[in-house]
Amino acid sequence: MLVSILHRASGDGLAVVGLAVLVWWLGALASGPEAYNAFQTVATSPFGYVVLVGLSWAFFTHMMSGLRHFVLDIGAGYELNANKIWSIASPILAILLTAAFWAYMLTK
Repeated sequence: MLVSILHRASGDGLAVVGLAVLVWWLGALASGPEAYNAFQTVATSPFGYVVLVGLSWAFFTHMMSGLRHFVLDIGAGYELNANKIWSIASPILAILLTAAFWAYMLTK
C-alpha cells in the first residue's frame, strides 16, 4: 500500500513541481543571461537543492515503482514473498539511486 501511495504522490509531484521548474528553466533560458542567472542563483541555493533533490527522489521512486508494476503486468512477482521483496526494495533502490545521482552531480 505504501509503495502505491508513493508512486501516486511522486507522479503528482513530478507533474506539478517538475513542470513548474522545467517551465521556469526554459523561460529563463529564453529570456537571456540575467533571467538565467536568477534561475541559477535560486536553483543552487539550499532551498533550490532541496527542491531538486526532492524531484530526483520522486523521479527514481516513480521509476522503481513503475518497474515493479511492469514486472507485475507481465505476470511475475505475484507470490507473497516476491511481492514483499519488491515492495521493500523499490523505495530503498530509489533512495540509493538518488544518492548516487547527486554524488555524481556534485563531484562533476
